[in-house]
Amino acid sequence: MDGTEQTRELIFNLDKPLIFNWAGEFKAPSANWLHLTRTLYDYEFMFVTDGTLYIKAGEEEYIISEGSYIIIPPLLVQQGYKPSRCTFYWLHFAQNEGEVMFYGSECADKEYRTCANGQLRTEYLVLPMYGTVPSPGRITVMFRQLLDAEKRYQNKSYDDFYVTSLLLELKSQLMELNQRPVLPETHNRLCNNIKDYINWHICEPVTVAEIASYYGYNARYLSALFKEYTGFTIKDYIINAKIIQAKKLLSGTGSTITQIAYSMGFQDNHNFSKFFKKATGLAPSEYRNK
Repeated sequence: MDGTEQTRELIFNLDKPLIFNWAGEFKAPSANWLHLTRTLYDYEFMFVTDGTLYIKAGEEEYIISEGSYIIIPPLLVQQGYKPSRCTFYWLHFAQNEGEVMFYGSECADKEYRTCANGQLRTEYLVLPMYGTVPSPGRITVMFRQLLDAEKRYQNKSYDDFYVTSLLLELKSQLMELNQRPVLPETHNRLCNNIKDYINWHICEPVTVAEIASYYGYNARYLSALFKEYTGFTIKDYIINAKIIQAKKLLSGTGSTITQIAYSMGFQDNHNFSKFFKKATGLAPSEYRNK
């Protein structure tokens, strides 16, 4: 497909998991293999792991190279237009409800996300019909897990959730590629080290100044660098990590709220409750009861 043309996008409702139909891995038997012509009644996701797949969907011709994918929607004629020497995983799946829909740039306002403790909740999954996978190894692993789970457990519910997780992984990679700046490897490693430091000292009153001193950087510069990479200041990330751990303690232990507050390095119960409610919308006691 000509790179100047607008990429079609597909939207899936995530009120329920997507429906798994079947999946597998295909290796072209020869260099002269040509994808057959057919019309399907479900979606087909093809992820190329070796070589190049030349396939036509509707009126458009696509070149799907190693590390790239295509999702062909139902009722769209697919056919090979050129011999393809390739290997790819294939997956057939369906939606629970709704018609096949194509969107352009207006897809963004269909994908509602609610932030809670730094995590995204996606109600609609919007994916380009084709593209390059930033971390193809992760998709390969998930395909292998899906195929293994299908044979090992023979549980349709498991398969449905595996399919949904696989496409969410693809979406997350594409979002990260578009939103996160490309930093030198040293900066990338530094930001990951800061995350580890915070998690290791989660029960202590750790500060930005302490972290900056430990790694030998100016506190303001380090926090700005961290925000550029993660979207959070170091201070916000510390609070977020503590709240996530506090939620686990509130729901999984009998410790009092005061005990949890002190164990997370907060000075007092009031300070802890203020940050907890700001992050979750609930007081600690309300969260525990709910």
